[in-house]
Amino acid sequence: MKNDNLTNLIKATIPITDALKYAIEIKDLNGDRVYANSAFNDMRKRGSREFVVDENDIYLDDVKVGCISVYHDMSEITRLKMEISRLNKKLRKVERRYTFADIIGRDVELLKVVQTAKIAAATPATIMLRGESGTGKELFANAIHGASKRRTEKFLKINCNSIPEELLESELFGYKDGSFTGSRRGGKVGLFKEADGGTLFLDEIGDISLKMQVKLLRVLQEKEIMPIGATEPEFVDVRIICATNKPLEKMIRKGEFREDLYYRLNVFPIVIPPLRERKTDIGIIVMHIIEKYNEFYERHVSRIDEDALELLYEEDWPGNVRELENVISRALINSREDNDVLSRSDIEFALKGMNVKTEPSRIMYHTDIPDNLNTAINMFESFCIREAIDKCGGDKNKAANILGVPIRTLYYKCRKLGLRYAINCANAIYCSRKLLK
Repeated sequence: MKNDNLTNLIKATIPITDALKYAIEIKDLNGDRVYANSAFNDMRKRGSREFVVDENDIYLDDVKVGCISVYHDMSEITRLKMEISRLNKKLRKVERRYTFADIIGRDVELLKVVQTAKIAAATPATIMLRGESGTGKELFANAIHGASKRRTEKFLKINCNSIPEELLESELFGYKDGSFTGSRRGGKVGLFKEADGGTLFLDEIGDISLKMQVKLLRVLQEKEIMPIGATEPEFVDVRIICATNKPLEKMIRKGEFREDLYYRLNVFPIVIPPLRERKTDIGIIVMHIIEKYNEFYERHVSRIDEDALELLYEEDWPGNVRELENVISRALINSREDNDVLSRSDIEFALKGMNVKTEPSRIMYHTDIPDNLNTAINMFESFCIREAIDKCGGDKNKAANILGVPIRTLYYKCRKLGLRYAINCANAIYCSRKLLK
C-alpha cells in the first residue's frame, strides 16, 4: 500500500520533476530507486562524480514511504562561481575608486609622501599636488578623496588645460537658461555645484587665465559661485584638490599667477617624487602593469627576465610611471602568446622609438634655463636648496650642513631667491612627519 501511494505520488509529480534542471532520485523504504528524472540520467551519462546531495524523507499521512535526493553537479556550481566572479570583477572595474593601496611602491620617500597624503585626507584642507607629468597626481587625488569624510559623495575632475578659456567658466560654474546664444535649454549645472558635498579635482591648475583665477579665488574665499546669467550667488560646499607641474612660484614673479590664489590653493602641498628617484620600485610596478594588461592583450606573462629588468633600471623615465606603462604594454604586445616570461628582446623592442633617452629636467620647476649667467646660477642655487631641504625632511639645519653653509646663509639665500615655497614646503613636511611619530 505504501509503495502504491509512493507510485501515485511520483506519477502526479513527473511533469514537474522532469522539467527541473536539478538531478532528482526517489527511493523506497528498502533503498531501491523507484524514480529518477531526466536530469539525473543526464548526470550519470556525463559521468559526474562530484556533486552535493540534499536528501529528505517523504511522508504520506504522517507515514514515511521513501526519500527524495536532489543532486547538484559540482562542475556546474564551479562554472557558476567563476561566472559570478568574472562579472563581479568587471563590476569592480567600473565602480571602483582608487585608494592608497593602488599606489604601487616601497620606496621610503614615496611611502613618506603617502603617509603625508593620508594625514591631509583626514582634514578638509585644500591640497596642491606637485610633480612631473606621469607621476600619479590623479591617482593621489582619488586616493585622498577615498580616505576623506567625503568619500561617499562625488569625486569630479577637470583638466583645466584641455578646455578653451571661453568654455571653462561655464564648465566650472554653469549657466542659467537663455544666458547666451546657443545655451542649453534649462541651463547647465557646473562642476562646482555638481560636486557639492564632495571633491573637485582641478588638474593643470597652472594653465588657467588670470580672469579665471579671479573667479576661482572668489569661490575659495566666499564658498559661492555665480553661474553665467545668474543674479544671485549660490552656496557650494566643495573640497578642492589641485595639481600642476608648472613653476607657479616663477609664474607669480612674472605676474602670470595670482599670489593670493596660490596661497589659497597651496594650503597643504604634496610633492610626488619622479620615477627616476625611486628606481627600486620599477620591478614591483612592472609586475603590477603585467598583471593589469595580461587579460587585455591575451597574454600569460608571469615574470620578467633579470636582464630585461636591468634595461629598465638604466632609463631615466622622463615620462615617469605613465611612460613605463606604455613600454611594458608594448613589450607584452610584442611577446609571443605562449610566453610566460618578458624577455630582454621584448623590452629592447619596446624601448625603440619611445624617446626614453631624452634627458629629463632635473630641475623640476625650471625647465627653461636662461642664457644670462647670473640668472642661471640663481636657478641652480634654488634647485640645490630645495633638494637639500627635501632630503633632510624639512630640517633646515641639516640642509645647511649638506650645502656647506651656515643656517643664516641658508635663510638669507631663501629670502634673496624668493624661496618662501621651499621653506614653507619643508615646514609642512617636517610637521607631517612629527605627527606620524
